[in-house]
Amino acid sequence: MPRPARSPCLQCRYRKVVRCDRRQDTCGSCERLQFACSFKQPSGQKKDQRNAQSVPPERQRASRACLACKRLKARCSGELPACDNCRHRQRQCRYAASDLPETAVASSNTLDEFKEMDDSLGPLFPIRRQEMLDAIDRFFLHLYPIGSFSFLHEPSIRQHCAAGTWDPSLALVLAAVTNVYLSSDDRLLQECNSWIRRVETEIWEHLHQPCITRVQSLLLVVHYHIQTGEFSRAYMLAGMAARSATALRLNYERPELGLVAQETRRRVLWALTSVDGIFSVGLPEYETTPYAIVYQQLPCSEEEYSNVNEPQKHPNLLAACFQVSKIQRDVMRLTRQLAISDKPLVELPGLVQEIQNDLWRLHSDLELTADFSISATNQPLKMKESRWFPRYLMASLSWHQVHCDLYRIFLPGYAEAVPRVIMDTTDVNFRHHAAEMCRIHVQLIFKILRGVLKEADVPLLPLYVAVCTYQAARLTLFLPSLPSGNSRITTENAMSSATTALGILYKFFSTTPWAQDIIADLERLVQSVGAPGVGGHSVHGDSARQRHSQLAVHSLIRQANFVDGGYEN
Repeated sequence: MPRPARSPCLQCRYRKVVRCDRRQDTCGSCERLQFACSFKQPSGQKKDQRNAQSVPPERQRASRACLACKRLKARCSGELPACDNCRHRQRQCRYAASDLPETAVASSNTLDEFKEMDDSLGPLFPIRRQEMLDAIDRFFLHLYPIGSFSFLHEPSIRQHCAAGTWDPSLALVLAAVTNVYLSSDDRLLQECNSWIRRVETEIWEHLHQPCITRVQSLLLVVHYHIQTGEFSRAYMLAGMAARSATALRLNYERPELGLVAQETRRRVLWALTSVDGIFSVGLPEYETTPYAIVYQQLPCSEEEYSNVNEPQKHPNLLAACFQVSKIQRDVMRLTRQLAISDKPLVELPGLVQEIQNDLWRLHSDLELTADFSISATNQPLKMKESRWFPRYLMASLSWHQVHCDLYRIFLPGYAEAVPRVIMDTTDVNFRHHAAEMCRIHVQLIFKILRGVLKEADVPLLPLYVAVCTYQAARLTLFLPSLPSGNSRITTENAMSSATTALGILYKFFSTTPWAQDIIADLERLVQSVGAPGVGGHSVHGDSARQRHSQLAVHSLIRQANFVDGGYEN
């Protein structure tokens, strides 16, 4: 007859373990959990003594678990006010009311503070600490050098992240924006979308309480929607960000504040003007942050703001880029105003000369203060290994592009040309000079772009580079159609430049929803080379009013496709 099996140890019996391996001295379960196994008792000890000395093992699981740990099926320490997991992941820790001691429930300010969150919400801060640190590193390496992203103070962000005092919404949206620009992981991008929705919900709940952090979060949300193709949502939120900024009077200086606080306010405001330019393209009715309300100084250098210690001192190109953007907005407004003019404007060459003087004044200031030539085509590529390469590229490209925008209005037959009544009364020599300026600067633009296409190894470029590339390609394809002597660009040279432009767009913007119309229109222009009026009016018989309000291909307002409908007949 077989010998009866040995009974399980007392600890396994208390814990209702399905199987105790009944190993001599210490069973495997007790050894793993570091319990005093009852098998280890001296064999000669009486049974009642063993039972008296063997007490139930210490409970290994907390008597309660927070809602986030329950949802993730993770072991929860059950500590108050926050468990270990939630502290580590820097998320809000909440318990169901039934899991809390009476004293904790009584001290709660609101009855719903500890109610269970809806299953669809998930944990409030679902990013691991290391993932957050990686997102911060990538943001400040690749996105921060772009002017419209340069409004976060890196040392403060890193300090708050390390201390666990960072605003959760700003953290979530920074990670989401970084991923949507720099990651191709579909699962991660889907998570980013849910993070953005949570941030938007938090912003809406505090709509009546604007603060600098929420304006920063809103700006990043706008960038997220631009990159994902939700242009209408981006535009409406840009208006909300601008309204919040003016409510906080960010458009005014605050001399009593410290350097970092004051500079952060400046950068937020100037970043808003940069985003505004993507939408308005010179039309006042679409402006959310007009320059007329900006009473802030231009941003200071990175050395002053972030204590950046680099072996090479860099010029303050962030301020230079914003200056050029302001001049460019003035040129675009002038172009639109001229489109509806029905009278000769003899003072027009003088107005153009004033704008030209502003551009040369900026050029001279940079040479004197930083020994930097904004017009030199080799400057950007010299800095191709630098973190600040996008700023060098933007400064040089935009400076040359503004010249093209300024002088192309004197090219007969071009889409942006002034009306005939103004063209006919403009001095012929000045018109020849304008054509020559267009030729010079568009060729310098393509000299820079060829170097970028060949040598630059960066994950992304500012969106303005796509705009500049497209507009320069349009202009260079039109110039060969001018009468002989007004342009020394051949059709072959123009085609070569347009091919370079397409190469830039394919390489850096092929997956950007915002750039798809630009790419398609440029492909159409290249295919129609040789046809009369390439780069001229796309719609024959356009009225002056239509031309004044016409939106460019790269206007996000045009791509948002707002529909004025829903009326009853």
